[in-house]
Amino acid sequence: YKVSKLYERIGNIRKNYHWELAHSLCVQAGMIFAEDLNLKGLTKGMLAKHCLDAGWGQFLQILSQCCLKRGVFFQKVDAKKTSQICPNCLTETGKKTLAERVHSCSNCGYTTDRDVAAAQVVAIRGLAAVGHTVKMLSEGKFVGIPTT
Repeated sequence: YKVSKLYERIGNIRKNYHWELAHSLCVQAGMIFAEDLNLKGLTKGMLAKHCLDAGWGQFLQILSQCCLKRGVFFQKVDAKKTSQICPNCLTETGKKTLAERVHSCSNCGYTTDRDVAAAQVVAIRGLAAVGHTVKMLSEGKFVGIPTT
């Protein structure tokens, strides 16, 4: 009985944190994009316990509810190769090990933190899906609806 009450309390604390974080994000942004991750696949690997503990699925559900309530646009985008594509020129830079924390493009020379680059790729995909024009700087091409 005590153990189940403790797990219930931990779950409530996590859920409260997710709501607070979702509200904080909604206040800061007009549009929010998230990777459409295969959460079932993530819960079967080496980091399964940690993924389940973080409650990513619950957080994404809460975030979408919060966005709907506050009038903030929320969209999931394709998660494939977000850390392997340069956000500046959109060329594929190849697989990186988890130890490689810096994104460096050999094509255009763009260098930034790996997670920042992946987030920029998610934003580019999200804006393109919504219909906003996203210009690829190095090639002068547009993704999404080109402006005339």
